[in-house]
Amino acid sequence: MNSRYSFFSFLFIISLASILFSCSREEKLSPIPLPPTPVSTLEEQWGVVTSHLLRVRENPEKGAKILTHLRRGSVVEILTRTTKPEKIENIEGFWYQIDYKGLKGWVFGGYLKEFDSKVEALKYQKGLTGK
Repeated sequence: MNSRYSFFSFLFIISLASILFSCSREEKLSPIPLPPTPVSTLEEQWGVVTSHLLRVRENPEKGAKILTHLRRGSVVEILTRTTKPEKIENIEGFWYQIDYKGLKGWVFGGYLKEFDSKVEALKYQKGLTGK
C-alpha cells in the first residue's frame, strides 16, 4: 500500500512539474511572408480630375470599355496603379484604379492630381472649381 502511495505521489509531482515548465516557455512568433503588390501603402491616396472630362474604363487600357465620365474637379479614391507608365496624347502617366462613389474603374493618371489625404484633395478641388 505504501509503494502504491509513493507511485501516485511520484506521478503527481511529475505531472505538476510538467505543467509548470510547459507554461513558463515563451511562444516564439515567426513572420508571415506577404506577396508583393504593385502599390504597397498603408495610407489612403486621393486624386482630383484635372481634365474637363475623364473616362473611367473597365481595364487599364486606352481601348477598354468606358464605364462613365468624370468632370473636372471630381475627387476619387485611388486604390492601386499599374507598375509601368504609358504615354497617351504625349502625356506620360500610370493607370490608376479608382473608387468614385462606389464605382470602381481605371483612369489615366496624366489627367489626375494625386494627394495623400482627402482633405488636401478637397482643398485643391475648391481652387479648381471655385466651389
